[in-house]
Amino acid sequence: MVGKVSRKVTDRLLSRNAIKDEDYEIYQYGLEQLFTSILNMLTLLVIGSIMGMIWQGIIFVLSFMLLRKYAGGYHASTPLGCYLLTTLIITVALSVMKYFEISILIYLVLLMVSSVIVYMLTPVEAVNKELDKIEKIIYRKKTILTWIVEVSLAIGVFILKHYEISICIFMAVIMVGISLVAGHIEIKLVKRKILIGNNGGKN
Repeated sequence: MVGKVSRKVTDRLLSRNAIKDEDYEIYQYGLEQLFTSILNMLTLLVIGSIMGMIWQGIIFVLSFMLLRKYAGGYHASTPLGCYLLTTLIITVALSVMKYFEISILIYLVLLMVSSVIVYMLTPVEAVNKELDKIEKIIYRKKTILTWIVEVSLAIGVFILKHYEISICIFMAVIMVGISLVAGHIEIKLVKRKILIGNNGGKN
């Protein structure tokens, strides 16, 4: 749906000579990302409103997206799948924070485990988008820096007794850790499938 709308808008811009033919794909991709972000934000506001957790949802999503941007992780194969996955992540995270009585000690343990995962696995590239050595180094440095800032902020507000804010950030790091593990497993399975296919072809 988002892809279709972005193509129609790009086609309209092209027909009015607002963009050049060679820039079509760039504008189409940019508009698709913009519309996806708007749709995700609207979905967040709807879910947050229903659960009475708008500001918690905003803090979680910002923390999650900033860390995941360069860390990578599991990626859905289609825009619709990506949207549904994002909606699921938001719903699960807010539901856990709202309906489950989890002690701060457990949150801290999960944070430590997720932090180790982030440090060891990042960046986890998408199946259809491999990173070169330089990109991996840059992405890793940016991820570690973002992690340091977020965890430091979470601990700081926790010390100031703003527990809900810190838990939102903790949850974001935890969810990124889960995404990294899922993405890492996906890549391993795909590579194994390719290897088996190549060996079968030789036989």
